Amino acid sequence: MDLLKTVFGIDVSSRKSNVCIMVNGQKVNDYAISNDMVGFNQLLGDLKQVTNPQIIFEATGVYSRRLQAFLDMHELRYVMMNPLEAKRKTKDDLHQNKTDKLDALYLAKLQSEHPQRLAYVQSEEYQELMANNRIYEQASHDLITNRNRLHKAIQLTFPEIEHLMVNPRGKNYWSIVLRFPHPDIVLETKEADIIDFLKGLTGIGKKRANDIAQSLIRLAKVACPAVKKNSAHIRGLKMAINNIL
Repeated sequence: MDLLKTVFGIDVSSRKSNVCIMVNGQKVNDYAISNDMVGFNQLLGDLKQVTNPQIIFEATGVYSRRLQAFLDMHELRYVMMNPLEAKRKTKDDLHQNKTDKLDALYLAKLQSEHPQRLAYVQSEEYQELMANNRIYEQASHDLITNRNRLHKAIQLTFPEIEHLMVNPRGKNYWSIVLRFPHPDIVLETKEADIIDFLKGLTGIGKKRANDIAQSLIRLAKVACPAVKKNSAHIRGLKMAINNIL
């Protein structure tokens, strides 16, 4: 039975990772590896020489994901710590100063003196679910950000158009704003052409197209925009709308 407790503390950064190896609480080695197959295989070589190695590193976003994937591939369990939790634990348990860098040595000390439970390898299905969730949350955040940006932009270009529909958020609404981002563009366009454009949108028939066109022209006539139709604000508005669509 192997009585040695070997801990690999890994400080992951964008291009390289620093590794600190401690055996029974004593540092025996430290070195840097590249965050690629060459560097990870170097680390794997040392891990294979140890029975039940304990690996600990911080979750540093996209940088630590490659290391995590490599460890998962080789079915190696590890502790992946939340950065805020890691800093709190090292400060409280190891009397780390607030300004000290949280490096591989501190992580190795933490696992040696106050062991964290090793995580089991996550299934590929679970990782895909988590990835989809992150993508969905980011898309939702981007959508809200673009809508807020658009609201501010429209206040300069054609604020009255926000009263065109009961719910000024759907695809048809943004398509209309994309085509008529400024009241002058509405007033320079023939009514028949406006109606034809509206009829081309999903779910808008001839009568509804006519009603929307009349409302759009009426709003354009009373509008007092802060910028001209060839302003850079119009280009920015169109870019944001295309992001939403």
